Amino acid sequence: MNFGAFIGTWQANHQPDPQVRGAYRLGDAQGRIEIKCSAGGHVIAEEIHPRDQTVAGLALRLALSEIPDDGRKIYDHTHRGCRTLQYESAKLARQLGVDDRDGHVGFSLESDGAVYNPASVTLIRIDVTDVLGGDSRPC
Repeated sequence: MNFGAFIGTWQANHQPDPQVRGAYRLGDAQGRIEIKCSAGGHVIAEEIHPRDQTVAGLALRLALSEIPDDGRKIYDHTHRGCRTLQYESAKLARQLGVDDRDGHVGFSLESDGAVYNPASVTLIRIDVTDVLGGDSRPC
C-alpha cells in the first residue's frame, strides 16, 4: 500500500532510512521517500529522492506505482523547471474520503537546477490536488 494509505499500513510496508530521520527507503530502487499525512492519518504527499539521476520514463513509472491501478491521466505538461502531470483514481477517492473526494493526484518531476532535464530527474513529488486539470503548481 502506497500513496493514500493509512499511515500505519504505509509504515508496515516501508523500512525507515537509517541515514535520514523521518525518511523511508525507496524499496527496490535506490534512494529515499519522505511523506506527509492528513489530519486523518492518510499519506497525502510523497517526495521521492532517487539516489542517482533517473530518466523521466523510469521516474514516471516509479510515481505511477505509488497510486492505484485505475489511475487515468488528465494532463501531462512540460515546463521550463519541471514536468507536471495529473491523474484521477476512483479507488484513491474511496480510500482517502474527505482528504481527496475526487481522487485527483498530481505529480511533479524535477531536476537539479532551474531547468528540467528529462535525462536527469532527481525529485518526484506526489500529492493530492483539488482542481481537476488545474496546472497551477509552481516548478
